[in-house]
Amino acid sequence: MEEARQVSVGEAADRLGVAGLKRVSTGEEAGPCSVCGGTDRFSINRGRNAWNCRGADGGHDGISLAAHLSGLDVSQREGFLAACAAALGRDAPGDEAESAEERAQREARLAKRRREAEAKRAEAERMQNVYREKEIAKARGKWAHAAPIAGRAGAPVIAYLTARLGGFAPPALPFARVIADENYWLQPQKGKAMAVCVSADRPGPDAVWRPVCGRGEVEAIFSSPAMVLPFVMPDGAIVGCHLTWIARAGMASHKGRPSVWLREEALDGPDAGSVTIARLPMKKMRGVKKGGLLPLVGSVAIDGRILPDPARTRFVCGEGSENVLAVAIAEGGATDTIYVAAGDLGNLAGRAAARFPHPTLKNKGGKAPLQVAGPIPKPDEPADASAQVPDHVTEVLLVADGDSELIATGAAMMRAEARLSRPDRSMVTAWPPAGMDFCDLLSAREEAA
Repeated sequence: MEEARQVSVGEAADRLGVAGLKRVSTGEEAGPCSVCGGTDRFSINRGRNAWNCRGADGGHDGISLAAHLSGLDVSQREGFLAACAAALGRDAPGDEAESAEERAQREARLAKRRREAEAKRAEAERMQNVYREKEIAKARGKWAHAAPIAGRAGAPVIAYLTARLGGFAPPALPFARVIADENYWLQPQKGKAMAVCVSADRPGPDAVWRPVCGRGEVEAIFSSPAMVLPFVMPDGAIVGCHLTWIARAGMASHKGRPSVWLREEALDGPDAGSVTIARLPMKKMRGVKKGGLLPLVGSVAIDGRILPDPARTRFVCGEGSENVLAVAIAEGGATDTIYVAAGDLGNLAGRAAARFPHPTLKNKGGKAPLQVAGPIPKPDEPADASAQVPDHVTEVLLVADGDSELIATGAAMMRAEARLSRPDRSMVTAWPPAGMDFCDLLSAREEAA
């Protein structure tokens, strides 16, 4: 028994023939469980000497792993000895061999666990799909019931974009819409006291904070006009929407958006009493964004779907819509070009095959280097897991953001280039000066004029 207790999770996994796992992070492998099934519910971490299964529990030794995979009850002496033997890869000394009846009973228990786990997995997947379809319907409805910005109701959006684009009026945006008064909802965080402060700059020690979500319920902390853009899949279906809240006249703002700060204080645990203060994001997404794009200029509505204009063979795409619109204005709204935004860097670049240590930044602990998603795309990633370029496009310009962290953004843009490249397609990434985006360049151009 003492010898078995020294067996690590990795050693036991190798002896037990654990297979079908894929590396998901440093030291960690995940995949289906030979007992519970699924696709990624089982994982082992050799560095931390740990295993976990969402259909059961987990552990930090080879004995518990052997017991889980063999369906053994370690609360019984026979089961514990059998688990020790399995972890060591040999028979338990002095024990009689398992009888045919005992083996049949153990295999029946394992089969029952597999059936129960598969039923739970199927039900969880069904509920997830139901929730996903509800969220898609809500997002689609939010966009469909909003007003076109071409009318009088769109004045706040036009004013906001004009200010963001250095005083240049935005091009016609047929799929941009506006909600006159959209609530901004805040989710409560377990174990934290939350408060908000409306301030253009970071609140000082004398700032007045308003407590929110005190009853553990979602709370609308303010409302203002919001620009709405649809997330559209390659087949033209609307599956989500992107919201940008716009500051009302006289409201504290940052880049034309409401400037609301959130203060969170940990109430318990090792971080009790610690306080974090951060500006709330004024851009949010509803429904599904993965694999979708925000159509700006150069897309057309056909039979209830939004599709890229097949006559346009050039494609300009960036993370945010305003940065892409700045490029469109600088180019004079090229008539051969489809201008779109991916919504965020992850959707533009896709997942990475591996990570690498950042040369200067550290992780939250402040000791180890921060691990950054690398420049090589994940090889087995489905095509619809991130934004795609239409097949007929022969020229692509990716728009980078110079005021984001350079190393991570650079690796992401390289990943996007590699993922979207094709032998018959030119691929270039445009970078603004460090610390700027293309909206800043437009503003500088207007000031110089």
